[in-house]
Amino acid sequence: MKKLIGVIVVVLALAAGYVGASYWSGQQAEKWYKDALAEASKHPNVKITALRYERGPFASHATTRYQLTLGEAGGAVLPDLSFSTKEDLYHGPIPLAGWGVPGVPMGLAGAVIRQTLDAESSDWTRELKKLYGGQEPVVGIAQVGFDGTSNARITMPPLALSNVEDLQNFNFSGLQGQFQVAPRGAAVQGDLAVKSLEVIGKPGAGGEGGQSAAGPRINLRDLTMTVNQRKGAFDLMFGDSGFKIGELRVQDPTSATPVVFADLAMDATAKLSPQNPQQVDVEALFKTGKFTVEPWSGTGSMKLIFNRLDGPTVGQLQQWQQKMATKPDDPQALDELLTLVKALLRGKPEFVLDTQAKLAQGDWQGKLTLNFQDAGAIDPVQNPASLLGALEKGLAEVAVSKRLAETVLTNIAKEQFQAQAGEQAGAAGEQAMQAMAAQQVAQQLQGMVAAGFLRLEGEQYKSTARFEGGKLSVNGKEIPLGPSGSAQ
Repeated sequence: MKKLIGVIVVVLALAAGYVGASYWSGQQAEKWYKDALAEASKHPNVKITALRYERGPFASHATTRYQLTLGEAGGAVLPDLSFSTKEDLYHGPIPLAGWGVPGVPMGLAGAVIRQTLDAESSDWTRELKKLYGGQEPVVGIAQVGFDGTSNARITMPPLALSNVEDLQNFNFSGLQGQFQVAPRGAAVQGDLAVKSLEVIGKPGAGGEGGQSAAGPRINLRDLTMTVNQRKGAFDLMFGDSGFKIGELRVQDPTSATPVVFADLAMDATAKLSPQNPQQVDVEALFKTGKFTVEPWSGTGSMKLIFNRLDGPTVGQLQQWQQKMATKPDDPQALDELLTLVKALLRGKPEFVLDTQAKLAQGDWQGKLTLNFQDAGAIDPVQNPASLLGALEKGLAEVAVSKRLAETVLTNIAKEQFQAQAGEQAGAAGEQAMQAMAAQQVAQQLQGMVAAGFLRLEGEQYKSTARFEGGKLSVNGKEIPLGPSGSAQ
């Protein structure tokens, strides 16, 4: 009897301990939820609102609204992509309330948070759930440690559709993502992957001989996105992020040749300047192993570099963006932005644009370096020329193969002739315009070489432009910038 009583006492003590621990975990889970919302709300184009939060003894439930503030594009109002999510927060130390729920692990944790789309929150989420046949289209599960560190994964199941509205076929391999996030978003590391996506539009009417024209087609293969960043000085995120695409192929029904990008990649890095820990260096590299955009094909890369950005000012610029998202009509916004731009210029930042391409039609190399300075009073509204004072010096170097230069300029001239001729140009007219365009371009290039704007070295046209001390020169020849021959 005494042993039985002892066992009951132990069980009751453990139960009481578990209830107490679960209650404490519920408090912590609510704190983690609010911290995550506060961190995510710093994005300037997303307004996040907690619509409800109900805390129970072993699990809590929340609904969160995400309102995208993307504004307008080219005067056109963008569709409303806002949505809501539902969060089920299963309290630790063991999330027993989530027993049997798909994807919820039963290990020790401060809490496990399961996040799904609220299908009734907007038109597009209702349509998405209908396409998935009632299956949850997006599921995110985060296992939160007792210190607030989370290990999260996000999944979208595969989806195959046929003859749905404007789509003839839609095949999606699904999405898998895994991320580790430190408390308060102090660090994030992870990746997201999509194996394949194929979209084929329905054929349209109007083809030759009364036949239907082929529908548009998009193929995406081996998409991966990675991030490895840590919050550092000035409340900025430092580290690497990027994406890779094995192949992107887009077939327009009006073109016989698809647009193709193979081994397309972007890598971006942000770090403190090694020369000055109060400044930030940012570099982004875009490159493709092979591309075809009729009539061009080859490989290419573009590198953007921002050096010596004043760290505190960059942090303030982020805060300014966040403020503009909530107060887009603030009358003081422009003055505040000008103040921040002047602060950036005091650090003498540098901008570099480096481009390279190896095409079937020839090669291209171009590099632009701009060094800025404190220009004093800048008023771009009343005096746009005052912006020139912010440029301390600049250097532009271009080298393009003779064949590529002639091909590009001839195509431009031919399009101008075609626009002038309109529908009157037949096959013979096409040949005549091609000859006229080639002759005009040859004369233009000869004139530019004679004037000193270009140098013909072997099979390459080259040019070097410098700006320094308020003076501009091209290939060593000074170019007047104003009536008196100096910068105005």
